[in-house]
Amino acid sequence: MKKNYQVPAVIRALDILEFLSRQKEAFFNEIHTSLRIPKSSAYHILGTLTSRRYVRFTGDSSKYSLGLTLVELGTKSASFIDLRAEALPLLKELVAKTNETCNLGILDGNEGVYIAKLEGRQPIRLNSWEGKRFYLHCTAMGKVLLAWQEEEKRAELLPKLKLVRHTKNTITDLKKLSAHLRLVKKQGWALDNQENEDHVRCLGHPVFSFDGRVLGAISISGLATRFDEKYLQKLNQEVKSTARRLSENLGGSISG
Repeated sequence: MKKNYQVPAVIRALDILEFLSRQKEAFFNEIHTSLRIPKSSAYHILGTLTSRRYVRFTGDSSKYSLGLTLVELGTKSASFIDLRAEALPLLKELVAKTNETCNLGILDGNEGVYIAKLEGRQPIRLNSWEGKRFYLHCTAMGKVLLAWQEEEKRAELLPKLKLVRHTKNTITDLKKLSAHLRLVKKQGWALDNQENEDHVRCLGHPVFSFDGRVLGAISISGLATRFDEKYLQKLNQEVKSTARRLSENLGGSISG
């Protein structure tokens, strides 16, 4: 087994960066005292980080904050990420745990698009496939993709939606949909309660990027007769955990 070698100076430098990410800005004394780094070590590490633009002084003050080099690296790193490739191993785990059909979707204009679908082992085949477009107003992933848009973007999108009725449960009133989306965001997840297809329920959670944007949505689907309230609660935790792990892999996070 390979030994897990760690370099103390590097660990201290990372501790400083993570500390500043939490505190936004801090004086030198706050940094070395809070992290219990000797003054001389903290001084040299901060000097190096500042010279390489990983850390900067805030305006004309003597407070330190994160530098623009981190933004540049984060942006480049994000551009290299393949959302589907990152998600597939986690979706496979979710299918293995639940035996249910799991999906990954993204926003494309006024519609959503399935970019991954993994079939469960339950005796049901849903009318969806990778590359298929889906409505935003009546699907769990669609609601997620709408609810976590910035207010200005959501206000621009909503009037453009075709609020087609698919079942008796489909929300076709714009004001009701807007109120429903506020509830979705407040509770942290969305439910398609037989709104897109009769006899099918689906729940979804958001996936976030490093800068807090909603990148996509993960959902799990199955027969309404099996997806009762108790089972939905269990599935909700599994989907939430998967979405959180994927978000963290992408540099984002989910609170709660």
